[in-house]
Amino acid sequence: MEGKNTTVLSENIYFLTSALSRKLSGQADEAFATLGLSSSHALILVLVDNEPGVRPSQLAQKLYLKPSTITRLVQKLERRELVTKEAEGREKSIVCTSKGEELAVEVEKTWQQLLKQKEAELGERYVAVLSEMISKAIEEV
Repeated sequence: MEGKNTTVLSENIYFLTSALSRKLSGQADEAFATLGLSSSHALILVLVDNEPGVRPSQLAQKLYLKPSTITRLVQKLERRELVTKEAEGREKSIVCTSKGEELAVEVEKTWQQLLKQKEAELGERYVAVLSEMISKAIEEV
């Protein structure tokens, strides 16, 4: 029975992508814990720093998350005084505070360290091809 279950798991793209996501997310969360952030909060902080005035709906679209999830994540960043929301008519936009901009520099360094670590473990080419394949699959699904 073990052999059949192993095949079911090793050929199941739904399981495999979830398992990979859990492993990588756990490693990223561990790295960002030293900055007091989850990997999701760290990613949003960098995106806002790179694109001041981004709208929550744009973040939701880019990250394939529900708007309510973006709201919850941004609220935590606001409580930590890392970002603020600015009203533009009926729309809201998000910008980093000076404290957020400073932390975004450290977050970006941590993302780069994580990438280098994966490249050392798996090989630069493997990481590049895997990233390209995952990006293409996200677009196609």
